[in-house]
Amino acid sequence: MQKITIQQSNVIKGLGVVATDDIKKGSVIEIVPLLLMPIKEFDLIRQTKLYYYFFEYTNSHFAIALGYGSLYNHSYIPNARYLYNFKNKTLVIKAIKNIKKGEEIFFNYNYYPNDKTPLGDWFKTDI
Repeated sequence: MQKITIQQSNVIKGLGVVATDDIKKGSVIEIVPLLLMPIKEFDLIRQTKLYYYFFEYTNSHFAIALGYGSLYNHSYIPNARYLYNFKNKTLVIKAIKNIKKGEEIFFNYNYYPNDKTPLGDWFKTDI
């Protein structure tokens, strides 16, 4: 796994994940466990700050990524991506470009790195 840290983002008000060493394209940055929650509880999470950190997972569950997983910020020009490991119930974050030491790590919240679909009304940059 790569060396990363959390610090104030230069892009949004809030924290972001930053490389503490150079990371090569294709490297696994982090593997984080997922806390799965039934879709029927989604309206409850909508009433909390966790609403801004959830991942769509399956038709029956949504997820909160533990570790640094829910602290990566969004970009339509990402340098990383996330992949689900359904068997292990984890999120794998991989570099899709070379990332320099000190650079913030971003993935596209739409899952696919090239997907330019506008994010929903849940997405805020001031949290």
